[in-house]
Amino acid sequence: MPAFSIPGLSSGQDTNQIVKKLVELESKPIRRLERQNGYNQAQVKAWTDLKTLTTDLQNKTREIISFTAPFATKSIVSDPEGVITGDAARSASSGKRKIEVKELATFHQISGDPIDSERKIPAGSFKILSGENEKEIEFPGGTIRDLYLTIRTGAAGIVQPTMVKVDQDKTVLTLAASQSGKDNQLKFDDPNGILKAASLVGGMLPQDPPQVFPLPWEAGQTNAFQPEKYGMDATAKPVFIPANAEKKEPSKVKLSSKQAFQFHIDAKEGKKGARIEATLSEPLEEGETISLGVLYDQDEQDKVLLETAYHKEGKVRITLKSSMEGKKIHKVIVVNQTGKEKEFSQFRFVLPAEFNGAKPAKTIVEAKDASFTVDGIEVTRPKNEGLTDVLDGVLLNLNKKSEGPVTVDIKVDSAKGIKMVKEFIEAYNNVLKYSKDATAVNKESGTSDAKLDDPDITRSFWEGKGKTGILAGENSVIRLIAGMKNVTTSSFPALGTSEIRTLADVGISTGDVGSKWADIQEGYLALNEAKLTAKLAENPDAVRNLFAQDTNSDARMDTGVGVNLVEHLKPYTQYAGGLVTSKIKLLEEQVSDNNKKIKNFESHLLSYEKKLKEKFLYMEQGVGRNKAVGSYLSNNLRSQGGDDK
Repeated sequence: MPAFSIPGLSSGQDTNQIVKKLVELESKPIRRLERQNGYNQAQVKAWTDLKTLTTDLQNKTREIISFTAPFATKSIVSDPEGVITGDAARSASSGKRKIEVKELATFHQISGDPIDSERKIPAGSFKILSGENEKEIEFPGGTIRDLYLTIRTGAAGIVQPTMVKVDQDKTVLTLAASQSGKDNQLKFDDPNGILKAASLVGGMLPQDPPQVFPLPWEAGQTNAFQPEKYGMDATAKPVFIPANAEKKEPSKVKLSSKQAFQFHIDAKEGKKGARIEATLSEPLEEGETISLGVLYDQDEQDKVLLETAYHKEGKVRITLKSSMEGKKIHKVIVVNQTGKEKEFSQFRFVLPAEFNGAKPAKTIVEAKDASFTVDGIEVTRPKNEGLTDVLDGVLLNLNKKSEGPVTVDIKVDSAKGIKMVKEFIEAYNNVLKYSKDATAVNKESGTSDAKLDDPDITRSFWEGKGKTGILAGENSVIRLIAGMKNVTTSSFPALGTSEIRTLADVGISTGDVGSKWADIQEGYLALNEAKLTAKLAENPDAVRNLFAQDTNSDARMDTGVGVNLVEHLKPYTQYAGGLVTSKIKLLEEQVSDNNKKIKNFESHLLSYEKKLKEKFLYMEQGVGRNKAVGSYLSNNLRSQGGDDK
C-alpha cells in the first residue's frame, strides 16, 4: 500500500515530522543490530587476516623442517667462468678439481644431395638406427616432402629431420641424431632403395655374417620357472621330441599353455645387440605372446631379464641392451603365455657383426664423445650435460672446449637456506605485529584503524570505544603471541658435539647485544646473516637439527623450533574444528541472526508507521470537526447578538 502524508492543517503541527521522529526512535534496535553486525564483520576480517598470516608462517616453517629442505647445499664455481657449470649435492666432497675439456660430444648429422622437389620416390620400408634404438618405417611413396613428414613422425625420438629448399626446384633432406655421442651415430638399412632414391644415402655397405652359438635344451638341465606365478606344478617338465634325421627336422620342445621353464646353458658373455632366439613350428597368431629371458650373475647373485619376444617369420627373439654388457648368462627362460601348446626348436645365441648399413651421402657433423680430463685422468662420455657419474655427488655440464685445465671449486652454498630463514623470520614478525595491533588497548580511548578500516563502521563508532584493537581482550591471540615467543627462545638438545641449542646461536635473535630493552621486549626476530652463514658452512646438519629433530629414528620429526612452532600454530590454522575457524563461524552466525531480526523489525516499523499516520489522521480529522463546530457556534452566537440589538 503506498504511503500517505498528513498535512497537519487542522492542528497546525508538522505531523509528518512527528511521525518520522517517532519511527526513528522506534528503529533504534535496528541501528544497534547494524552496529553490532559491523563490529562482527570487522572481527571476521581480523580473524581471517590472522589465520592467513599464521598459515603463511606455518608453511614457511614446514619448508624449513622438511627432509628435503636445502639448508646448505654445495655449488660449483669454475675459473674461468662459463666453461663448466653444474651443481653439487651435500654429499659431494668440497675442494678444487682441475678439469680440461678437450672435445665436446656432438650430434651426428648427415644430409642428402639436392633432388627435384617433385621427384617421385617409390614405396617401401627402411630402418633408422641410433644407439640401442631403431625404427622400421613404411613409406607409401611420394615426394621428398612426403618422405620428410614420414620420417618426422615414424622416427621421432631417434632423428630430427630438416628440409632445406636450395632453389625453386631443388630440395635437400638433412637428418640429425636426437642423442649425442659416438654410439648414437645414425645408421640406415635401406633394402628397397627408398633413402637412396631420395639421394640421402648410397648403396648398402658390405656386412659381415653374425656369430651363431647353438643353445641345446636338455631335459636333465630343465626346471619350472616361478611355478607359483604361472600356476604350474613345480615338478612339471616340457615334452622333448628328438631330431628326425630322415626328415631333416631338429629336436623340438613342446610347452603347454601358460607354462614357464628355464634350462641351463654353457656360460655366455652378454653383449649389447646380442640376441636370444628360437624357431616356432607355427607362427604366432594375433594377440598371442611368448616371453624369452635369461638368468645372469651380478654381484654373486642370480638376476632375471625377461621380456616379451619380438616375433617375425616364424622366429621369436629378444635383443640384449648395453646394461647386459659383460654379464655372465647361464640359463635361458621360455614362457608360453598363449592359450595353446607351442613347439620350439633351434635355440641360439647370436652375436651380430657391427651393422654398417648404407653410407650417407654427406656427413655434416661426425658423432663424437665428450673427451676431458679430471685431475689428469682421461674421461669420455656420450653427452655434455647432466654428467652425474664423474665425481661423486656432482653434476657437471661441459659448455665449451677449454684452453687448458679449468679450476672447478666445489664449496658450500648457503644461499637457499638463508633465503628460507629470512622468509620464516618475515612471516613470524608479520604474525607478531598484526597480533599486537589487533589486541592493543589505548587507555585514553584513542583509536587506531590499522588494518581494520571497514566502510560499514564509522570512525565515530571506534572513537566511542575504549579499546584500540578489534581483537583487544582476546585471550586466544595473547596465548598465540606468548607461545610463539616461548618456542623461539627455548633451548633444544644439540646434535653430537655441536654447541647449537637456541636460535641466538645461529644469529636469529630479538636484538643484538647492546640493543635497547624496549626493542628486545617487542619480540621481533632479527637475523645476523654473517653468523648464520658461518654456522651453515661449519655444520649445516646442526642448524637443521635446531629446527627439527628425529629423536627416536622413526623418520618423523619430534621436536625443535620448527616442529614445536607448527604444533603451536595448528589451532589457529586448521580448517575443521580450528579455534579461528570456530570464532569466524560464530560471528558469521551472529550476523545472520541479526539480519533476520533486522528484517523482522523493519516489517514491524512499516506497520508501526502506518498506525501512527492513521492515528494522526484521525486526530487531524477530529480537530478539524471541532474547529468547524466552534466556528458554527461562534457565528450563530454572533448573529443572535446582533438581532437582540
